[in-house]
Amino acid sequence: MLSVVMLKSVDAVHIAVHGPLTKACGPKTRMLTAEVHGPEVRGLALCPGRVVRYVFDARNEHFKTMDLLRLATSTRLPAA
Repeated sequence: MLSVVMLKSVDAVHIAVHGPLTKACGPKTRMLTAEVHGPEVRGLALCPGRVVRYVFDARNEHFKTMDLLRLATSTRLPAA
């Protein structure tokens, strides 16, 4: 389990969040922001076709994502 003390450096935050983020959203996911709020890391990530908000709790290694923006596919048929 990760210690809260380990989340004090930028590299430690990136390493802690990268694995669960890749597992939840795929290998082409890019972390845009990361904010440390005590034992939690909150931020935004860019996934193929969507933007997600994530919350990572380092105490119990709980990772949660929520879609903020998702690209929709076209449902219109061509006119001709």
